[in-house]
Amino acid sequence: MLRQTKHKCGLLKTAWERGSEFAFSLVEVVIAIGLVSFALLALVGLLVTGLKSSRESGEDTSLAFCTETTQALLRAEGFAEVSTTTAYAPGDSTPDFFFDSSGNLQADSAGVPLDIQNADSLYGCIVTRSAPLQSQATTNLLVCQLKFTWPLAAPATNRQQRIVPASLANYE
Repeated sequence: MLRQTKHKCGLLKTAWERGSEFAFSLVEVVIAIGLVSFALLALVGLLVTGLKSSRESGEDTSLAFCTETTQALLRAEGFAEVSTTTAYAPGDSTPDFFFDSSGNLQADSAGVPLDIQNADSLYGCIVTRSAPLQSQATTNLLVCQLKFTWPLAAPATNRQQRIVPASLANYE
């Protein structure tokens, strides 16, 4: 049932006809859409920042695992081997160890680390040894630098790098 009201001129109008007097103007609609768009744009910006932070956190976790594995491999090789082998000599730029996206060592079926990159390799680690500092009186300390590079599939100019210092002590 429609209610009837009197118009200024004394004419009767139904509720249907009167509804247009209470509608939103085009300016109000445009302002409302602008405010909603601004809020959505801010949310998208936060989403992008959150995704970037999540990716970096995942990389940090994988690199920590890679560092731990590399140090364990160096300790397993022994102080004498690491301090004399040419594989870890300064100036060597060939990755010594390869890791997948989870930070797992790329190894063959016998558990021997791969010396070449395969399709699953994401991180490469170059181990470089250096002599102990002059202030260190002992010769039983070997200072190493672990240089991680990723992603290996990308061109060299687009790769990221992180250098982690490490040391190996001789307790024999």
